[in-house]
Amino acid sequence: MKQKRKFLIAVLSPVILSPLFNSCTNPNLKRPADESVGSTEPMEHQADIKQPESRETDNGRIYLDRLTDKPSMTLSEANENDISVAVDDYIWRQLNLAHEYYLMGVLANSETIWDEAQYYFEKSLEILGDLDINAETEPISPEGAKYNQILSEIIANYKITLVSLGHLPSDVSADALISRFSEMNHIVIDSTELSRLEKYAEEKVTYNVPVIMNERVKKSILYYQTVARDAFVRYLSRSTKYIPMIEKIFKEYGIPTDMKYLALVESGFNPKAYSWARAMGLWQFIASTGRMYDLHRNWWYDERRDPVKSTHAAARFLKDLYEKFGSWELAMAAYNGGPGRVSRTIKKQKTKDFWKMRLRKQTEDYVPFFMAATIICKNPQKFGFTDIEYEPEWTYDEVIVKKCLDLNVVAKAIGSSVRELRAYNPELLRQFTPPKIKEYTLRIPKGKKQKFLAAYDNMPSSKQTSWVKHKIRRGETVSTIARKYGVSQYAIFSANNLGRRSKIYAGKSLVVPVPNNRSYSSSRKRNYELEGSVYNVRSGDNVWEIAKAFGTTPEKIRKLNDLDRKSRIYVGQKLIIRDNEYQKSYASTEVSVDKAGNYKVRRGDSLWEIAKRYNTSVSALRKLNGLGRRSYIYPGQKLKVPGMASQGADYQIYTIKRGDTVSEIAARFNTTVSNIKSWNNIRNLKRIQPGDKLRIYTRN
Repeated sequence: MKQKRKFLIAVLSPVILSPLFNSCTNPNLKRPADESVGSTEPMEHQADIKQPESRETDNGRIYLDRLTDKPSMTLSEANENDISVAVDDYIWRQLNLAHEYYLMGVLANSETIWDEAQYYFEKSLEILGDLDINAETEPISPEGAKYNQILSEIIANYKITLVSLGHLPSDVSADALISRFSEMNHIVIDSTELSRLEKYAEEKVTYNVPVIMNERVKKSILYYQTVARDAFVRYLSRSTKYIPMIEKIFKEYGIPTDMKYLALVESGFNPKAYSWARAMGLWQFIASTGRMYDLHRNWWYDERRDPVKSTHAAARFLKDLYEKFGSWELAMAAYNGGPGRVSRTIKKQKTKDFWKMRLRKQTEDYVPFFMAATIICKNPQKFGFTDIEYEPEWTYDEVIVKKCLDLNVVAKAIGSSVRELRAYNPELLRQFTPPKIKEYTLRIPKGKKQKFLAAYDNMPSSKQTSWVKHKIRRGETVSTIARKYGVSQYAIFSANNLGRRSKIYAGKSLVVPVPNNRSYSSSRKRNYELEGSVYNVRSGDNVWEIAKAFGTTPEKIRKLNDLDRKSRIYVGQKLIIRDNEYQKSYASTEVSVDKAGNYKVRRGDSLWEIAKRYNTSVSALRKLNGLGRRSYIYPGQKLKVPGMASQGADYQIYTIKRGDTVSEIAARFNTTVSNIKSWNNIRNLKRIQPGDKLRIYTRN
């Protein structure tokens, strides 16, 4: 009898259980094949990178939905990007930071705090400038697409700021300074100032380039004296640092030395200046023109930021333009707007007279700006620029480096600082000398050369854990290697100076940049928490584990966040998790202030997010907490929240009933819809439904 019972169970079990398994899994989908993983060889004197812990999973295993106790999909249904760890590298972290600064600028714009908005947009541009991702040539990488999106958004919103600013602060970029002038309708010159400028024009001042005093130049002078005064003072103060070097190089190429003031118009004599036209450095080269004049860039350095190399390139470029057009005015117009555009304009308008040509507005303003800058720089005191604190001439020693060195090690050996070394070597994008250059010329402070040479042999090659050497195995691609380390493909392409169409070969090695603080903790030990309906992606996450943690599927997460099956997630990305089919308790997920009206800062918070959550402004938070524009917040810090102290942080939980509207709930509790949204971190009112719980603050 027992034998018969066992036989029946054995026969019937597949029949009974088969529908259950088939209802939860797709039998036609197979588990993604394991990637062939290459060997990892640490660089010389380098610590090993901890790899993600492998997790054994039965192919037919059913996971129960944590929220609904319904079977969810199995690992066999996940595509390779669902189980790839979140991209966690320098590029995406910086893109995320740039976007955060941009959002803070937008908020400041909406509150008409124009100087604060200007600061945030400039910070965002500065971060993008340090990355300067190649986002122009096809195919565009995900990083390039994100870069383009942020840059275009900054341009659109920053122009609003510039038009609205009554004056420009000292830290404004030279590109923004010209754009502000181009957006102005007119500048009125009063008769007294006009006669003074005309009198100055009659004085004998020597120039070795064409300089005239017409209406357009006069307006540019007045603009420098008024709206852009603070910025021009700063540009003047930096000029003496680089002018001797520029004059020396220009003489070598036969370029008129007064052309040195073009660097003031281009960058304000700032080697790290970056424009929204993707131009970089003292002479504002875009990547393609830079390559034409031997200015190279990769993961480790960008020679457009090298003051000496870029000045040589600028001299060659200006010389070529002068030989092409036979006029310094047209050469400068071509330097700004491109030689092709100037050539087409000459052909179409049948004139070589710059002052009669109709060009792009910024290019039309560019030459008068140069002439105005040259006139003022020849005699700043006459134009009201007195008491300028001029910087000393840029002098340094050069040493040859034949190994990859950590700037921390160099700074300690010669009694300097990393900040000082990076100021002498602005072309370095990392805190290390490039590893693949046999002889790299490093600049160090004057008088430190003997100290460096005495310590050089004992300086170890970099021990950093931010890059590893990966030996390529048969069948591997840049994509599979990037997934293995949780970095972007772009990072690998850039670090190895490869194009997106470059081939890699088995047996060769690639440098893989990996963040120093990478964490590969197992998801089994993780606590997944939502902020409202949003999850903030952390290092080591993947779409599959996130979906499993919240009882949903990777497909639903991708659909809610407009991600296709090829898209990878990245650290810091905010994913919408909850859909209308789940009941939400907004009240339980929202972090409140205490009874004194203080908010405790959590990891990942920003002033912008806190301000948005509590329906206030960044400027109000800064003012109430005594924070300057450059002040940082940190986890555990307590911030006073405007308006919350008076409410005493007393609240009640309201459960939404069928037929309720948020406006009716707001009226019932004598508050506003925007308050309810901010208290409960609700982004979309259409997503709330009966049964959801809301936190409603009430006054004491």
